[in-house]
This record gives sequence, structure tokens and C-alpha cells, in this order.
Amino acid sequence: MTSKSTGKIQDDNSTIGNLSSMLELARMMPVGSEPRELAELLSELPTLPDRFNTAFLKHGWIFVEFACGHEHAEQALKMLAQGNEQSEIDSFLATNLLSFDPIKWQAIRIFGGGMSEPTNPIRAHFTERIFQAYEAEDYLVAVPLIFMLIDGFSISVSGTKSIFSDLDNLDDLFQSVESVAGHPSALKSLLPYLIRGQKGYKESALTLPLRNGILHGVRLNYANKIVAAKALCLLAAVVEWGRDVAPEPSRELKKRTWNADFLSDNLARLNASTPEQALNLFTAALETKRFTDVVALIDYHPTITLLSEKITEWRELSDMEILIERRSEWTVFGTTNDSEQQARCEIKLRVKPKDGNETSVDRTLFAKRSVELAKAGLPSVWQIGLSILGAIRHQMSMPSA
Repeated sequence: MTSKSTGKIQDDNSTIGNLSSMLELARMMPVGSEPRELAELLSELPTLPDRFNTAFLKHGWIFVEFACGHEHAEQALKMLAQGNEQSEIDSFLATNLLSFDPIKWQAIRIFGGGMSEPTNPIRAHFTERIFQAYEAEDYLVAVPLIFMLIDGFSISVSGTKSIFSDLDNLDDLFQSVESVAGHPSALKSLLPYLIRGQKGYKESALTLPLRNGILHGVRLNYANKIVAAKALCLLAAVVEWGRDVAPEPSRELKKRTWNADFLSDNLARLNASTPEQALNLFTAALETKRFTDVVALIDYHPTITLLSEKITEWRELSDMEILIERRSEWTVFGTTNDSEQQARCEIKLRVKPKDGNETSVDRTLFAKRSVELAKAGLPSVWQIGLSILGAIRHQMSMPSA
């Protein structure tokens, strides 16, 4: 199901939104601290897909989250700003941008319907043949096969429509939140550059994988690395799009239903309206070994995480005595009118195994009133940051004094 787009991947995609929030929080840490330095280093990352697509869609490139290297995408943008010719940028991206193996295996899984026992074995074999040809630099074979594969797959997804010839009728399949490549400003905006009409036969070399000209046999001088890399980039984008629009498996539906029921009941009952209340409830749940409360009070993603397994994971710590003592006041970022708030304080974390000595460490504890809860239709309450589990496990591994 689609949702209304703001026009930018940065604003619509929840994963990128979470990254932006984390970087914003890290930039509030002391100057010179590792989180602050990392946040400054990654400050441009959330806007990268939008910036890259704005610069290079018309040249046949698209940013694909699972397949494109961030560093090389940024380098291409620097080359553009420095005045490099597009031919130089194309050569650089054709060599460096795409991760071949992830595209190959994701394509076989998505197009073929599985790996060891694919649902569509002929399509899986066809997909493998494309990558054999590409790896052997047999671009004459690889490029048209890519278009054939994409065309057939899009018809399978939509029921009757081709991603190339029926683009205007596929609005319901282009995601605005779940997908980076499938965002309306991405794949849907790239395709018109690749399907424009070709009149008459020409032998001039192509720099774009022009689908109609190639498959209709009027633009046959396409067998070069740059055209092939752009076709592979398109294939990767369709893989990401296909992955994100695929019907949700029944097990995922069951997980979401279980999570929603679990969180609705427990969050309303616990009702932590401040980070201090969340911390008090969390420490009480640890002390009394109420691990259902512990999981409800941690900011796990409410729909992606399998929360029933997390309860089991916390129960494995039942032999541990875990004490948290707040050592500073809470610093809260944002207001109650904001869709999300974050907070932090300093704590003393004490961990004592059943048959061992206590160890302790000073830590920064994070808490959040997450926008993901509101998106899932759940109570908008405060929860403790998941990093506390990592801190506890780290402390468990420390030698006793």
C-alpha cells in the first residue's frame, strides 16, 4: 500500500528518517567524542539518494540502497561539482558504483522466487545467464536480456501491466516509504529517460540503455561497459522495487499482528509518559524478571522486530542481577508536539552473575518517544534505547574485579 510522498526520499523513507534522528542526537554529544565525530562524518548520508538521483537520473543512473556504494556515489557528485565531463563520471560509476554479487543473488531470489528451490526455475536460470554474460563482458547478450527479465517480472507483479509501456498506470505500485529505488522520485522518474521513442535505424554509439531502440533493433551499438552498467543499475533498482512491493508473507502478517496485540496491551498498561517513568518501570521489570514488560519498554521497531523472540532473549539473562542507577538529570530533545522525542542521562550500570562478582560501568542511557509507534497506531509513550542490551552484554563479558 502506498502513502503520500513529500517528493524526497529523505523525508519519506523511515529507515533514512531514523538515521537522521540518530545523527542529530549524536551531534549533540561533546565535541571530540566518537559519536559526534561519526555524526559529522556521516552528516550528508541521509540526503545522498536524493542528491545522487537529482544529478544523474537523466544520465541513466539511480541510487539503489542495497547495491550502490555510498563513497563512490559521493565521489561522483564531487566530480560533477569539480566540472568533470559526464563521460568521465559515467566511466567512474560503471567501474565502481555497483556491488555485483549482492545484485546477482538478490535478483535470483526476487525474480526466480527463491535460491535452492526457486518458484520460477526458468526465470531463475535466465537471471543467472544474464550475470554470466555481464561478468564475461558479453554486453551484447546481457543488456537485452536485462530488459526482457524486467519486463516479464513487472507484468507478474502488476498482473497485466509492463513497467515500460504502462508506466502511467502503475502509481499504486511505486512505494513512497518502504523503498529507496521504488520511490516516485527515483525509479518512476528514471524510466522515461530509457523508454523514449527511437525513429529510424542509427549506428551511433549509445551511452544510455534505451530499451525501445535496443529491443526494436534500431539502436544496436549498445554493447559497451557504460550502457551495460546502467542497465544493471536499473535491474538492481527493479529488484529493490520488487522486494518492497511483494505481497507480505503470511508469517510476516502473523508477526505484525502478534506485535500489535502485545504492544497495544502492554504500552497502554505501562503508559510511560516521561523518560524517567520509562526508566523506573524498566528497572522494576528487570528486578522482578517481568521480561514481557522489559521488551515492551525497549524501543524495538514495533513491526519489523519479532518481539516474541526478544522476550526469550531477555529471559536468558534471568540469572543476572542488573541494576541501573541514574546519575544525572535527563536532557530531553524535542517537545510533546513533535512526532518524536529523544532523551539521555548518565547512569551507573551494575551487572552481577548468579555465581560471580559484580562489575559496574558508567554509561549514557538513551530513551525515545518513537514516531514508529504512532505510525503503527500504538500509544506514543517513552521507551528505553535498545543500546542498553548491548551495554549489559558487554558488561557480562568483563572479568570480575
